[in-house]
This record gives sequence, structure tokens and C-alpha cells, in this order.
Amino acid sequence: MTLGLGSWPDVFAIDFDAPSVRHYSEKEWDRLETDADETGFPMEPDLSYSNSIWGYLALRDGRNAAQLRDEEAPTSGEDCAHRAQVGGFSQAQLWGDGEPLPVKTVLCIMTDKGNIVRAQINRYIGNDPGDPPRQIEFEVTMWSRGTS
Repeated sequence: MTLGLGSWPDVFAIDFDAPSVRHYSEKEWDRLETDADETGFPMEPDLSYSNSIWGYLALRDGRNAAQLRDEEAPTSGEDCAHRAQVGGFSQAQLWGDGEPLPVKTVLCIMTDKGNIVRAQINRYIGNDPGDPPRQIEFEVTMWSRGTS
């Protein structure tokens, strides 16, 4: 799966349960956030990428995730679920101060539907100096609820 970065204030997001990647205008994204707040149900997208200046990769509310190095990342759904439940990842800034996520970083994510996702960053596309990557390419494995 590939997650792009649009011009601010647009948001690109992945819903691993669908699976789908979608581009949202500011108005559409604000409506999703408002609906989630009013209903108490999390929005459908699991992971978003936004802000063309800083490049924020963010886990959406109602999910748990862990950030792991490739060599320590689990390969089974059960182990990935355990790591996701322990958590630790909520957001990463992909440009500027701080340590960007290196290629081969693995995110173990528990989606809002209870599915388990292992999303490994395979490469960054359009990583020009002074800008965050224009796209993030993931290799994704998903285990459905109740399977490993």
C-alpha cells in the first residue's frame, strides 16, 4: 500500500480493514472527526499522513500500535497483536527535528475493527531535501480478528 502526502491541509489515510487509501479535503476530514466525536465511534481510517511541511504520520484514535525495528518485529498475528496492545506509537514527524522512521520500520497496529496489521515501510518516494517524503510505501500483512 502507498500513502501519499497532499498539499496542506489535505489528508491521505489508510483504512486497513477495507483495505483502502483515500485522499480527504480539509472539509471532509473535519466532518469525519466531528462525526467520530459526536457518535463516539472512531473514524474509519487507521493511519493518516498530512502536513506537507512536517509530514505527520499519525495513528487515529481508537487504535493501538507499536513501532519496531525490522529485526525485532514479529511475523505472526498473535505476536503482532501483543506488541500492538503494549503500544508506544501514536505519531511520527518525517521531516525536521527528531528521528524519522527508517526504511524497514514495522508498525504493528490493532485496527478499530480488531484486525491486526503488520505494516513495514519499504521505501520513501520523493524524499527531497527540505521536504517530507511525498509517498510512503508499505508492505502490509493483515490478520483478521480471531486468526493468527
